[in-house]
Amino acid sequence: MIICPNCKEAKTNIRGYETTKKGKMIKVQCLNSKCNTNYFRVPETRTLAKILHFDIETAPMEVYTFDNHPDFISHTMLKRDWYVICWSANWEGSDKIISEVQTPQEAKNSNDGTNKVDDRRIVERLWGLLDACDFVVTKNGKNFDEKKMNERFACYHLPPPTQYKHVDTQEILKRKFKFSWNGLDAVRLRMGGEGKIPTDFTWWKECMAGNPEYLKKMSEYCGKDVIENKLLYHDIKAWDTQHPNMGMYSPTGNPCCTVCGSEDLLEIPETYKTQVNTYPQYRCMSCGHTPRGRKVTKKSTITLVG
Repeated sequence: MIICPNCKEAKTNIRGYETTKKGKMIKVQCLNSKCNTNYFRVPETRTLAKILHFDIETAPMEVYTFDNHPDFISHTMLKRDWYVICWSANWEGSDKIISEVQTPQEAKNSNDGTNKVDDRRIVERLWGLLDACDFVVTKNGKNFDEKKMNERFACYHLPPPTQYKHVDTQEILKRKFKFSWNGLDAVRLRMGGEGKIPTDFTWWKECMAGNPEYLKKMSEYCGKDVIENKLLYHDIKAWDTQHPNMGMYSPTGNPCCTVCGSEDLLEIPETYKTQVNTYPQYRCMSCGHTPRGRKVTKKSTITLVG
């Protein structure tokens, strides 16, 4: 609840919206019977949700194989397992890229023929970020990044991070769109973005050899992926009907967009209809999402369904 500017008590109630000379404003009334002050305030877009964007880069496995199209590779054919070369992350609302990358010595230790990879330092740092967030945003992270990191956490006997929600832009693309290619580079270029930093497999070979120049370049490449996917997320999140409800993280408790947390909502004529009820529908003027209200505007008197 918003604190009343007159009586300084946290007892105010949203009364609707009104267009003034200063633009669209929220009409608010103090619920203190001794005050009852009515005033206007600017719609807010604030959320207490801690949103983490992240991406990882891993080294390939080295295995023995008898041809270039093996049907099956046994664990006894493993020469060296995969490990994390680097990761990058970014908190929503910040421009700062957080990253960790193996040192040249850690990379060499991971490829010394003992099959004992040396990525614990950077793995533990990412665990701390995941443990602190409310939800994460990734590209194909539900199928890759999250599961890969869970393996590394388990191998180092780290407990599961505190439970977080996961928004995967790959899933939104598959559910809601029909791009010719769903890869991050292809989609961002199609939508007018910069796309990924071009690479080839030489980068991975040099990183595994402990080349400091390529370890730095790999970290920058990973950070660019995080930013490109963050921009993609903001471009398509309004389409996501399965997005975590941002109203749960609102600092005011006022009605807000379920996707971005903005209170700048416009009720639209088109209502949302279920099998038995009709609900009001709103357009978020910040991100474009169309959340619906919970209050029934029309209830069917017909008891038959199906």
